[in-house]
Amino acid sequence: MPDPIKGVNTTGSFNAMLRARYAAPLPSAPGTQSPPSSGVDKADVTKTAALLKSIVETASSIPAVDQARVASLQQAIVSGTIQANPQQIAQSFTALEALLA
Repeated sequence: MPDPIKGVNTTGSFNAMLRARYAAPLPSAPGTQSPPSSGVDKADVTKTAALLKSIVETASSIPAVDQARVASLQQAIVSGTIQANPQQIAQSFTALEALLA
């Protein structure tokens, strides 16, 4: 079956060789025994899921746009009290581009 991401056939002899090589258990150090394995890997993601849920809830409670700030800027533009500083705007764009590079 081709890998949908890389377009590689995963049924080839290289993959069979890897499965055969790594399917056997690794030898343990003398005097140490690992507990019997059930053959199933386990992962506990409870804490991660709870943290992710908390982040999503917090982010969804914050408005995407600060309406008070928008209204304040609109009023300043209409009244002519806001002064655009082209030099500062250019520096801000340059700093932003540096962050994105």
